Amino acid sequence: MKNIIQNLKISNFSKKFILVFLDICIIIFSVFFSFSLRLDSFYNPFEIDFRIYIIFIFVIIYSFYINNIYQILISFFDNQSIIKIIKVVLYSQIILFFINLALHKSIFFPRSISIISPIISCILFVLVRIILNYLINLNFKSIVSNNNILIYGINKSTFSLLKNLRNYPNYGKVVAFIDDKDKYKKRELSGVKIFKTIEIDNIVKNYNINEILINNKTFSKKKFNLLFKKFEKLNIRIKYLNEIKNPKNFLNKSLEVQPNFFDIIDRPKIEVEKKILSKKIKNKNILITGGGGSIGSALCLEILKHNPKKLYILDNSEISLYNILKKVESIKALNNKKFNFILGDCSDIDFLLQKFKLVKIDDIYHAAAYKHVGFGEENLYSIIKNNILGTKSVLELGIIKKVKNFIFVSTDKAVNPKSVLGYTKKIGECLVNIYSKKKNINKKTRFTVVRFGNVIGSSGSVIPLFLDQIKKTKPLTVTHKNVKRYFMSISEAVQLIINSSYLNGKNFNIFALDMGDQVKIYDIASRIIRLSGYTIKNSNNINGDIPIKIIGLKKGEKIKEEIALGTNLKKTSNSKIMLCDEKIIPVEKLFRMLIKKVGKNKISLNLLRKIPY
Repeated sequence: MKNIIQNLKISNFSKKFILVFLDICIIIFSVFFSFSLRLDSFYNPFEIDFRIYIIFIFVIIYSFYINNIYQILISFFDNQSIIKIIKVVLYSQIILFFINLALHKSIFFPRSISIISPIISCILFVLVRIILNYLINLNFKSIVSNNNILIYGINKSTFSLLKNLRNYPNYGKVVAFIDDKDKYKKRELSGVKIFKTIEIDNIVKNYNINEILINNKTFSKKKFNLLFKKFEKLNIRIKYLNEIKNPKNFLNKSLEVQPNFFDIIDRPKIEVEKKILSKKIKNKNILITGGGGSIGSALCLEILKHNPKKLYILDNSEISLYNILKKVESIKALNNKKFNFILGDCSDIDFLLQKFKLVKIDDIYHAAAYKHVGFGEENLYSIIKNNILGTKSVLELGIIKKVKNFIFVSTDKAVNPKSVLGYTKKIGECLVNIYSKKKNINKKTRFTVVRFGNVIGSSGSVIPLFLDQIKKTKPLTVTHKNVKRYFMSISEAVQLIINSSYLNGKNFNIFALDMGDQVKIYDIASRIIRLSGYTIKNSNNINGDIPIKIIGLKKGEKIKEEIALGTNLKKTSNSKIMLCDEKIIPVEKLFRMLIKKVGKNKISLNLLRKIPY
C-alpha cells in the first residue's frame, strides 16, 4: 500500500474527483446512520426517500465547492483546514434545517436528521483527509533521522515549532521538552513529555540528545553560556531560537546562532574610560592614514564620537575611502565640516606636503599598511614601499607639521619577525625611534608605537573566514593544530590605541596591549562550530556537521606570536596597556641602503634579514 501511494501520480482534477466521490459516500452513509440513531434500530437505507440523499449531497457538496474546500492541499492539511470544514458543515446544517421545515409536507424526514447527519459527516470528512494526508506524506516521512531534539522552553510558539519539525522528519525528532518555569509538571505536549530544568542532565543522557533548541525569548546570555559550556564537549548542537519564520530553514540548518566574539575567545570585554578619550581628542585636528582599512576606519568612527575639530582620512584605495565615507555619513549627528576624505599614497612625501601645506595637524595615527602575510611574501616591493617608505614619509610630514602625537600602529608580528609583514613593521618601529631623536623635532612631540595581535573583523582575520565557511557548510581550514594567536575586538583595539598615546613616558614609547592569553586557532574553530549550532565532524563523531581541515603553515607564518621581546614589560597607569622596555638598535646606514634599493626596485628578502632586530 505504501509503495502504491508513493509511486501513484494523479492529476489535480482526478484528486478532486476522488475527494468529491468520497464525500458523497460519507454523506450517504451519514444520512442512513443518523436515521438508525434517531429510530434506535437498524434502518434499511433503501427505505429512505432518495430525494433526501440528493438534498444532503447537493447542499454540502455545493457549500464545499463555493467555499474552496476542494482547493485545500491535502498534503498540508492542518488545524486551519479542519476549522474551515467545520464552519462550512455548520452553515450546511443550518440550511438543511430550514429546507426540512420548508419541505416537510412533501419530503418528510425528522428535523434531528438535519442536525445529526452533518455532525457525523463532518467527523468523517476530517478523518478521511487526515488519513489521506498521512498516506501522501509516507514517502517523505520514511526518511528517518537519528537527530534527537530537546526543546528548552514552553510558550505560545512551542506547538508551532514542534509541528514544523514534524513536517520535516528528516531533520530530527523532538523527544522531550524542558519547562524552565516549572508550570507543566509531569505533562505532555502532543505526545512529547515535559520535564523540569533540574532534570536536563538525565534527559540528555537517557534520550541520547543531539540537539537543544532554546525556545525562550527571555533566556539570558548568561544562561545560554552556562548551558553551552555544560554540553560543549558532548557534540550537542545548541541553537537559540526566538521565532520560526520559515520551517524550511530546518532542512538546511541555517538557524544557527551568530557567535559573539567574547563567547568565542571566552573572556570579558575590555572597557576604556570614555572621558579620557574625549579629553584627548576634543577640538584637535587629526590625520589617520589607512583610514579606509579595518583598523583605520574603526579609529575614524571612534575619534568622531569624541568631537575632534577636524578629521583627515587618507587612503590609497578608492573603494575603502568610499566605504568609510558611507559609515561616517550614517552618523547623523556629525557636521560635514568635521571630516575631509583624501585619496592618495602615503609613501609620496611631495603629495603629503602639498596636500597639508596649509593644514594644522595635532595628531597623526599611522594605520596605513599592507597586512596580509601571504600577499607580503609574494609582493616584496609593494609591501616594503607601502609599509616602510610610507612610514618614513608620514614621519617626515609629522615633523614638518610639528605634531603633538605620532602614533604608529604596529603588530605582534614585529617581535622576532619571520614574515615580510613582520620585518616591515619592525623596521617601521625602528624608523619611528630614529625620527624621535632628530634634532629638528618639536620637543613636545610624542612618538608612540602600539603593538597588538589579531583584530576580529579586520581584513583577512580568521574568525570572519570561519563564519563564512560555516555559512557555506564548508570545512574550517586551520594551518596547524598548535598555532596560537592573540585576539582583540576592533573596538577594544582602537580605544586602547588612542589611550596609549597619552600615557606618561618618554618622547618615544612602545606599548603592547594586554590581549589576554594566546588562543589556539584550532580551539577557536571548534568553538565557533559549536556556537553556530553545529557539531564537529571527526573520527570520534562521524555523523557530525562540519570538519576542521589542517592545511599546513603558510610561508612566513609562526606557530605562536610574541607581544614583546622576552619579558620586558612594565605596568602603566592603564592595566590593559604595557610598556615594552626594549632597546632599539640604531641602523640608519642600513635603512638608507634599504630605501635606496627600494627606489631602484632591487630589494631582497636577504637585505631585510640583515637588519639586526
